[in-house]
Amino acid sequence: MSGTDLVWLNGAILAREAARIDPDDRGFLLGDGAFETLRMQAGRPRRWARHRARLAGALERLQIASPDWGALEAGLAELARRLGFDAAMARVTVSRGAGGRGFETPPGRPGTVLAALSAQEPAPRAVALGVIDAPRREPTSLAARFKPIGYGDALHARRLARAAGADMAAMLSSQGALASADCANLFWIIEERVFTPALSSGALAGTTRAALNAAARAAGVTVEEGLWAPSVLAQCEAAFITNARLGVHPVGEIEGRALAADHRLVARMAALERAAE
Repeated sequence: MSGTDLVWLNGAILAREAARIDPDDRGFLLGDGAFETLRMQAGRPRRWARHRARLAGALERLQIASPDWGALEAGLAELARRLGFDAAMARVTVSRGAGGRGFETPPGRPGTVLAALSAQEPAPRAVALGVIDAPRREPTSLAARFKPIGYGDALHARRLARAAGADMAAMLSSQGALASADCANLFWIIEERVFTPALSSGALAGTTRAALNAAARAAGVTVEEGLWAPSVLAQCEAAFITNARLGVHPVGEIEGRALAADHRLVARMAALERAAE
């Protein structure tokens, strides 16, 4: 059975073709909701506490009632069991549900909760990044705090990067500092030192980023956070991105300049991430 056959919708596991979202759902109409992408490992959601906390914070800010977290975690595990997945990627989406098309809607009501799994695909080669000037990450936006359903800026940045011959976009803050990759956090290495944009750049507080930073501190590896102009990337000898799907993944080039994808420190950070909670 493939990962497209079953989904978990509002507490029930259904055949995908039987699952239906209300045409008036505000997630579809207005992007009113949030999501998490996470990795299933040994049939269970990896770093569930971190993902649950970020999604719970998003729903609190959006004034959407949280789902039954225990039931959702059990539902993800049951989906993995029925689909025969030991390792998989999961997406959990929570929208406000149906509630009219205007701005006003009663807060705090249960929304639509959808969870789906897909097969864990092989990691791509070391990615090529292209620096995209706009759209930019805004530090005060909701997208800097959690993953809103409306992902238009990141998707457009990716299209622009692809058009320029790169795999992924490196995005800037509203003030022009480095912020993140379009779907990942960004790190780079200069003279055996690891750097990453501070969250005040508009970078999302990634679950993998947080786990890696904590593991690095425990191992005595300093990750320096700050605000840097994109020109600093011309000085780096290596770089990597982090997200729930890829863990730590090397960057092979930035703006056409080749980097050391096999750099010793990238490999060490990858090992730390794999072992981190």
